[in-house]
Amino acid sequence: MSLLNWGWTSFWAERFQASAPTGLLPARIVGVSRGEFALEIETGRTRAELSGRLEYAAASAVELPAVGDWVAVTPTDPALIVAIVERRSLFARAIENGDRQPLAANVDIAFLVCGLDGDFNIRRVERYLVLAREAGVDPIIVLNKRDVCADPAAALQAVASLAPAVLVSALQDDIPALLGRFVEQGQTAALLGSSGVGKSTLVNALLGNTVQETFAVREDDARGRHTTTSRALFRMPGDWLLVDMPGLRAVGIGGSSTAVDDAFEDITELATQCRFHNCTHSGEPDCAVTANLHPRRLESYHKLQREAAYQHRKEDATAARAQKEKWKAIHRAHNKHVDKRT
Repeated sequence: MSLLNWGWTSFWAERFQASAPTGLLPARIVGVSRGEFALEIETGRTRAELSGRLEYAAASAVELPAVGDWVAVTPTDPALIVAIVERRSLFARAIENGDRQPLAANVDIAFLVCGLDGDFNIRRVERYLVLAREAGVDPIIVLNKRDVCADPAAALQAVASLAPAVLVSALQDDIPALLGRFVEQGQTAALLGSSGVGKSTLVNALLGNTVQETFAVREDDARGRHTTTSRALFRMPGDWLLVDMPGLRAVGIGGSSTAVDDAFEDITELATQCRFHNCTHSGEPDCAVTANLHPRRLESYHKLQREAAYQHRKEDATAARAQKEKWKAIHRAHNKHVDKRT
């Protein structure tokens, strides 16, 4: 199967030539599980390991390969991943130590899946939207399980102003038609959502067969179990690609306040009408935001801005520590080499 079937274009060929040492092959990462990589190369599927040099040179987790990445590999078995081709986009979530965990690379469209069976939460939708804006990816809100919702139209109306949205039932609807219309041929989409929202069922409906195992959600709180334990890239019948990944229990946003603003466009637009150009929308007189916005949405905006600022400080501190440890290791290696010579 040609790399063209996995999204290879002249755009990626140019970036590959700019970043790949001579003698290496282009490949796309189509599966990641517990540090193991599945690749597609021009001759088909193969497995790969991370080169020690690339792993050592990475200052943080986001500099390591993720599903969807285009990489340069050796023509060996297993292949060695030597370099990552410059990315077009990257989904990554903040984790506790101040670092960010890469989720999927080179995604064009993000399907943000929410279940309507009792666990629907507009605040969670806003958080996923910030994640998409950070990645520079166009979001589509997918409200799944409309067949078990008492008022799906009301749920759709609640998110309609946030981003393009669609009501679906993974068990009843023509999912390839409903979701495929948002993705162009050769593009890559990603499914993101919490456990139990029906992502695996959507993947099975898109592919027309059972690829991902599914489980029923818990009856007491409508939340599900992790049925996808690895990240994988699938080819869709409509000649586009889809990344499926495990349900996210926690969605930590990165340190970009701009991404928060982009996800709350209604606030940034209203802010132009405030009396003060530096209005914080926290009680100032003649604030157009507080006068026109629902208090809970404004509260969510302030919370995510605080979280982004806190994460920005953590990322700066983590990067500084990583750089310091890297130079310590270099000095130790240099001193050891000098000692051997003397």
